[in-house]
Amino acid sequence: MQSPLKGKHPAIQLISFVGLSLAGVIAVMFIGMLAGVFIWGPAFTDSFLVAGKGEDYILHMKYLQILSHLGMFIVPAFVFGWLAGGNAIRYFSLNKGMSVPVFLVSIALIFLSQPLINLLAEWNSTLSLPESLSGIESWMKESEEQATALTGLFMKDSRWSSMFFNLLMMAVIPALGEELVFRGVLQRLLIKWMRPAWISILFTAIIFSAFHMQFYGFLPRLILGLILGYAYYASGRLWVPIVIHFVNNGMVVVVTWLYELGFNQMNPDTFGNFNDNPLFLIISLFLFTASLVIFAKLAKKHRYEQSAAI
Repeated sequence: MQSPLKGKHPAIQLISFVGLSLAGVIAVMFIGMLAGVFIWGPAFTDSFLVAGKGEDYILHMKYLQILSHLGMFIVPAFVFGWLAGGNAIRYFSLNKGMSVPVFLVSIALIFLSQPLINLLAEWNSTLSLPESLSGIESWMKESEEQATALTGLFMKDSRWSSMFFNLLMMAVIPALGEELVFRGVLQRLLIKWMRPAWISILFTAIIFSAFHMQFYGFLPRLILGLILGYAYYASGRLWVPIVIHFVNNGMVVVVTWLYELGFNQMNPDTFGNFNDNPLFLIISLFLFTASLVIFAKLAKKHRYEQSAAI
């Protein structure tokens, strides 16, 4: 099978992927909107006229959220993998799993990173743009407030079915789609294009954080992007950052659901936050550093053993 993008310069491949992503969004959203009208009838479009009211609006917004991820990330990524490698599964190394120790340490790594991420989130919330950019800052605040309000609507339902659907929409699909694109495509191509590798990992993490259009969450998401980027680079397995990404997002969904259900009295916004307890914060940062060192050793050993077996 011919792969028209195989062997092309990384810049050409990146431009091609951007084109595929734009085409994917248009195609998937168009087909999805038609499917929505077919499934729900006029109620599908009518619900958007009364934004924020009723279960229909929430269900349809969740549907659009899934469509946007499919169109922007998952569909174009698999098409790109086919065009660049002939087999998308092998191109993204999705046919290669990870060892149990790497899996467990990956989960520990993202759990132990939460205090650091929360600390950076608190610092980030105090930042402000110069007076000359006050208009942009107001727009960013308004955008984030709208996104937070919509997420709140998604998470408010305490039913089991809603929790599982939220896990699919906010953890499974974003973890797969965003890691395919940001680590599987962007970081991989940038590493081929420029050296040393850490520059590509950092650049990818910056784009990953900026893409979410949340100025007051930029620093914590940047750190998350660095963890995901390093996890992929060290292990050579895309499943590793996918698992880490899923656990990071899934924690929020489950903790919020338990809070709404009344099982958990801890506010989800303060989960893993030790900013008011310096001793616990220092201990958590030490444990996070230790888990990172252990992960690096395990990932290197696992990668070497897999290469030797081949």
